[in-house]
Amino acid sequence: MEDNREMFEEIAALIGSIAKAFDLSDTDVVAAIEQGGLGMGMIVDDEGRNCVEVTHEGRTARIYPGAIFRVGDQAPAQDDDCGGGGCSCGH
Repeated sequence: MEDNREMFEEIAALIGSIAKAFDLSDTDVVAAIEQGGLGMGMIVDDEGRNCVEVTHEGRTARIYPGAIFRVGDQAPAQDDDCGGGGCSCGH
């Protein structure tokens, strides 16, 4: 059996991002996944960027490479250096 650590590292990073988005521990995120309390889907947002949309207890967050956006929160102001999001600056 081939050992693919890259996949494990990406999953761990996604779990960490979900935990941060919903202010949960990594263990709580895994438990929510196992109990069906967390929904995930890969989408393309209105600006054409790929992200993972996550729902938990009526809240929604979008996970981008290097950024988390909680749906319902005010979007950050556009920054000329990054184009308004999706980069590692935190937008």
